[in-house]
Amino acid sequence: MKANWGIAVALLCAASTADAGPIRDTSFRDAEGHRVQQLETIIDAPVAKVWAAFTTDEGFKTWGAPVAHIIPGHDGMLEASYLPTSKIGDAENIRNRIVVYFPEHLLVIHNEHVPKGGPFKQEVIDKIRTIFEFQNMGGAKTRLIESGVGYGEGADFDSMYAHFRAGNAEELDLLEKSFVSGPIDWKAEMGDVDNSVKKAPKK
Repeated sequence: MKANWGIAVALLCAASTADAGPIRDTSFRDAEGHRVQQLETIIDAPVAKVWAAFTTDEGFKTWGAPVAHIIPGHDGMLEASYLPTSKIGDAENIRNRIVVYFPEHLLVIHNEHVPKGGPFKQEVIDKIRTIFEFQNMGGAKTRLIESGVGYGEGADFDSMYAHFRAGNAEELDLLEKSFVSGPIDWKAEMGDVDNSVKKAPKK
């Protein structure tokens, strides 16, 4: 994936009246001054279905990528490609290790492979962990918080931060749409996804 987290009591108290969307940027610096890139949204679907959209092959394909295979569980794997012609196991697929797997609550991933020609150095993206928090809001609504931690300072981290801020917002938008109007039409979306991936400067 292209690839953030605190729970406020006020947010939990607002569960019964929360409406779906929009995507909010709640990024901040932590107690040690490190950047935490954080986006959150409320999705019109129960937490079990939102969780399945991240942790099952068919669920992920409805919004995340046209080619995907998930091995769920701790030390599992999320393998995907934005190229519809790719096959699982291809050397240049995106691979994210599942670091933490807490069903319907928490998912933490770590990128293990950036395809050749990707916009970032592997040694830089190696520093990042992406955290997804799933909050059951009741009334068939789920608050999803996506946080990116491990960002350092300097040009490499700055460009990656900006790229993922835009790219992750686009992906959360696709996730929301998949629950409103059905699975994403990847043939129609591929041009937009390709343009987004190419925006980041190559090093």
